[in-house]
Amino acid sequence: MTGASEPGSSEREARRAASQRVTITLVGPRGAGKSTMIAALPDCVAQGAHGYPPELRLTLQPIGRGEFEGGHAAASKYELLESFVSPYERLREAVDSGGEPTSPETPQEYFFRLTQNAEPAQASLDAPRLLEIVDVGGDLAAPDEGQPQAASVASRVQFATKLLASDAIVFVLPLVRLEESRWASSMARLIERLALAPDRRAKRIVVAWSFYERLFVNLGPSAFTYACDPQVAAHVLRRALAQAPWLDALRELERRPDVALRFCVFSSYGFTKGFQNPNLDPQQTGERRFSRRDAQGRPSLAEFWRPFLAADPILNAALGLDGAFCFSYERLAEAPRALAVE
Repeated sequence: MTGASEPGSSEREARRAASQRVTITLVGPRGAGKSTMIAALPDCVAQGAHGYPPELRLTLQPIGRGEFEGGHAAASKYELLESFVSPYERLREAVDSGGEPTSPETPQEYFFRLTQNAEPAQASLDAPRLLEIVDVGGDLAAPDEGQPQAASVASRVQFATKLLASDAIVFVLPLVRLEESRWASSMARLIERLALAPDRRAKRIVVAWSFYERLFVNLGPSAFTYACDPQVAAHVLRRALAQAPWLDALRELERRPDVALRFCVFSSYGFTKGFQNPNLDPQQTGERRFSRRDAQGRPSLAEFWRPFLAADPILNAALGLDGAFCFSYERLAEAPRALAVE
């Protein structure tokens, strides 16, 4: 009969839709740049400022909880209680004005639709991937050593439950002197416990080092040229891992054949397009953080600010595809080629 569906087809379609939903939890110390990275994601993908081939033609759009939940009634009621400004819009506004970091009490959730518009021969996705990105406050995930725990027991239980149920985990760590960081020991303990947890669900683990642009402040207009070299990024990652031997506990996660561990760098502030030098003053009076407005007052993408690689940790966690700036332990162990200095 025309238009009739075969028995069980709706159930199969529901399972297929559910398989396209991915929960990614961001974990890192206070001030590591987790919220800033989330705010930069759509701009980074729209500008193609990532390490994935342009032939994939990726798009990333913020969506509501209702779409992620597949129109579930509880999700619709939740959104009715929200203000007309979505949580993600509030995040963008807060980041743009140098707002406060994520509260340690309740992990924040943001939702996106990741679509691949490539030709069928190059496509790796058969349907849009719906992403839930969970931003965990640094004081909850990696509190400073010796400081009182501000988060309640209920918040810590919620964090642990969310972390173990996530499809992918992104550890966001700043490129700083780790021996001087008061959060390193608490982060090390968290990673060790996660590696030993038998009921963890994550199949992809990404360690993303933030503030990549700060390493090139003395290179002037050559800064972006060197930052775009994957061998430079690999060198930075080798040095960062040498400072953090406690990250070796992540190798326990890789012992399972279905778990992938990757390392990458990113810069949410990026580089200025005109002079190619790092953006070191995103709070400059009169400027927007990720875009500028034209004469008619409309936002203009890719004109001034240029987020760089900010989307790579999320794309790797969501797709399981390695970009030019995503490295495994094996790739980092390869002998580096000599870098040409002009």
